[in-house]
Parts: sequence; C-alpha cells; structure tokens
Amino acid sequence: MNVRIRAEKCIGCGMCAAAAPGVFSIVGAVSTVQRQPESGEQGRVFDAANGCPVNAINVRR
Repeated sequence: MNVRIRAEKCIGCGMCAAAAPGVFSIVGAVSTVQRQPESGEQGRVFDAANGCPVNAINVRR
C-alpha cells in the first residue's frame, strides 16, 4: 500500500491524523504522511481517505 497527501488540496482538518495517528500527522497547516501503513493499519487508512472532505489522500495497493 502506498499513501500520499496532495498538499495543494489539503485543508488540515486533522481527520486523517485522528483516524490513523501513526501514519498521518498535521505539520503546519496540512497533513503529511509520517510513514507508510503496516498491514494492520490499512483499514484505518482507507477510512481516512474515504472521510477526507476534500479528497486529498491517495491510496494505492
């Protein structure tokens, strides 16, 4: 799985960091990927991507 944030779309709401705190964090005014998810975190990462209000999270298998 590969996760990427499109910083130009991100509004820094923090929903992704709340859903998968080991993977995402807010730095400045945008979310960043701290590390790629481990297999046990994939469900939370998909939840974060699906819940992003501006569709700034790309997830590839």
